[in-house]
Amino acid sequence: MPRASDAGEMDLGDIVLSWSIQDIINDDLYKGQAEAIPCSFLSLDHYLKSYRAPLIEETRSDLCARLELIVEGPSSKILSMEATQKPEVYYMDVDFGDCGAVYSAQAHTLRHGDVFILSSVKPEAAEDFSRYGVTYYLAMVTDVCMDDDDECQKHFKIKVGKDIGLEEDLQKLRYAIFLSNIITNMWIWKTLSFDKHMNDNFTVIESHLAPTNSGGDVCGICAKHGGEHLACFTEQLLPMNLNKSQMDVIGSVISVVRCRHLNLMKLIQGPPGTGKTHTVSALLWALASMKCRTLTCAPTNVAVIGVCTRILQNFKDFNKKIDDNGLPFSLGDVLLFGNKYKMDITGDLREA
Repeated sequence: MPRASDAGEMDLGDIVLSWSIQDIINDDLYKGQAEAIPCSFLSLDHYLKSYRAPLIEETRSDLCARLELIVEGPSSKILSMEATQKPEVYYMDVDFGDCGAVYSAQAHTLRHGDVFILSSVKPEAAEDFSRYGVTYYLAMVTDVCMDDDDECQKHFKIKVGKDIGLEEDLQKLRYAIFLSNIITNMWIWKTLSFDKHMNDNFTVIESHLAPTNSGGDVCGICAKHGGEHLACFTEQLLPMNLNKSQMDVIGSVISVVRCRHLNLMKLIQGPPGTGKTHTVSALLWALASMKCRTLTCAPTNVAVIGVCTRILQNFKDFNKKIDDNGLPFSLGDVLLFGNKYKMDITGDLREA
């Protein structure tokens, strides 16, 4: 099991596959290694490395929580397993209609980054893997093979932590038990492990690693005209029921967007329930009215759908009140990207 400090050169998937079940359920596995993330950073390397150990621990903790409910998770019977030319990589065919899992076969769609336990028994608890004679391997989906109709997903490629090797060991593995999907964490890990020498586009990030109170996040030239930037939007933003703090956030971002003197970045944060999604949707509406092209990202499809739903409602409300001299907003200027297997697009978004 690699130490968090030595894992920078490894892929997160390889780190996960190096764990045993005992490692996953050990809450002290990275004790003393996943330290609190500092408020300021000495360098870009310090910034990137500060997030690696916490991300590893977060991944382990999520898998541990899934192990506690393993009897309820999707499971399948392994129909066949065949080695490939690459060591530790295998083709698998499974039957999701088997094993009487709580979730139906339709409730789980195979995806890159799915973590499974390949086992000789169907466990009722994590402790079952420690029983004498039980064989198991941690595996991760690396490729899903579709049929001609792009529907069937039974045949897929997996990677295991170590070569299973002998044919008789392959025959022992009868069940595939789904734990979790770690693809989002793998994307974050890839960013944290990015070689800064391959790209010099870190100017904005580096300028915010050691924040000061010197007013470095404000352009002195634009600050004199700050009130003018939001004035034209204030009346139109009123129906969105924004409080003063939210209006200040929008005004601050608009000032940054309009600034042509400095490359600035704003961090908006707040605990759950403080209206971040509401504020972001209103901000995106304001930026659209400024003809400003904006890319909005989120770690989950649910968050993306939430923002899009709010934006759609904002556009509808604005177009209802538009006068003869105004131009309506068009949803043709908005593109929504996501995973077609996980995007639950319903209601007004589907109609749009």
